[in-house]
Amino acid sequence: MRLTPRDIFDKDFKTSLRGYDVDEVNEFLDQVIRSYEDVLEENEKLKQQLKKANQNSKRHKRAMPDEDQDRVIQEILQRLDRLEQMIRR
Repeated sequence: MRLTPRDIFDKDFKTSLRGYDVDEVNEFLDQVIRSYEDVLEENEKLKQQLKKANQNSKRHKRAMPDEDQDRVIQEILQRLDRLEQMIRR
């Protein structure tokens, strides 16, 4: 079972004659809850970033296959070479 911040907050512990200080335990659990909420929030942000990165990656791959990219680069280089030759004349 995955714990939620609410599960931590709602957890009750039995007290005994030689048990822990209830206030100290509650303060610590409050810190645990805050830290856990921060981790969950950061995890969700990272999931969203990963989702966007994957979508962008798929979009770029669909935009132009590698062979086409190579062809376009070669054409640009040839045009630059011709332009350079024209300038030198």
